[in-house]
Amino acid sequence: MIISRISSEILSQQFELCGVTKNSYVALLTDDIVNEYLQSNSEVALKQLGCRFDTFNIQWDQKNTTLMKVQNEIVHDDLAHSDLVIDLSSGLSDEIIKHSTLSEKLIISIPTPSFEPYSHSMTSAGVMQRAQRINALLENTDSLTIESASGTKLRFSSDDLVHSSHTGVPIEGGVKAGWPSGCVEFFSHMSNLDAEIVLMPGDIIDNALHLVKSPVVLQIRGGNIVEIIGESSDANILKVQLESFSDREHAYRVKGFNIGLLFFNGDYFSGPFDPKKVNATGSTLRGGWTTLTFGSDIAKSLSITLTSSNLLFDNVEVFLSGDFAATMKPDIYELALMGL
Repeated sequence: MIISRISSEILSQQFELCGVTKNSYVALLTDDIVNEYLQSNSEVALKQLGCRFDTFNIQWDQKNTTLMKVQNEIVHDDLAHSDLVIDLSSGLSDEIIKHSTLSEKLIISIPTPSFEPYSHSMTSAGVMQRAQRINALLENTDSLTIESASGTKLRFSSDDLVHSSHTGVPIEGGVKAGWPSGCVEFFSHMSNLDAEIVLMPGDIIDNALHLVKSPVVLQIRGGNIVEIIGESSDANILKVQLESFSDREHAYRVKGFNIGLLFFNGDYFSGPFDPKKVNATGSTLRGGWTTLTFGSDIAKSLSITLTSSNLLFDNVEVFLSGDFAATMKPDIYELALMGL
């Protein structure tokens, strides 16, 4: 596993996006296994911003649980006065947040990244700008279309979609904003959706961390997968994944889709079957890629990522062949921050 070292400059930019100024007070939460470079660079980044901060180790021990450490009188008082909480630890659960003063705090959570591009391409100023462009486009969009030259064709009415942006900037107290992240998530409730999805070599079955080797066709009728066409092991993986989902009633239902906002060099991957591609999914979805999700309201049965499709808002091109269209490309300032 590659352990990336996020620079203090990148961290400083991110904390500033989270509202940190020289007048802020920040609480930095660590534990005994936090990456030393991540902690050190986070502290340097806060010093660069000129703010006041304290570091708290919340590792549980034989006498105290993590919750008890967070509820400690001194720690509790400091957390209560913080403008931002930066969580580098591995033990701060949603349950602990719920039962502590953290339930009212803005929190950014930063795990040690293990995928090398994110050590230098987490320019969330660019991610924020793209998320804002998406929101602006949506205000005047009637339909969103995901399509490809290979035959994929899905069209969603904007009236049938709800969406949320994940940019690594906390906007609600008590809810951890994970960073790095960069995607917009759309949820759909379309029982009338008829469509076709064609998975091509180089696309990804997220659940299985598997790169597709042969074309597979998923036919959608009434918002559900009704047939998977393909004789390859790829088709079998899809079928097994869907059949293993406990909620059989909703296993085949189109749940929604995510669109990636993160930018890093397209030539990072050595080719369509580079195994590193499976890491560029989830909340850190590569810009230009689209992930389709299936399942119930509370769980996903299947996630598949299209790496060469187009995305259109009405007639406005957002993604082209798995990359940013002109409306979404990074500007010269973002490229400069990445050393490009």
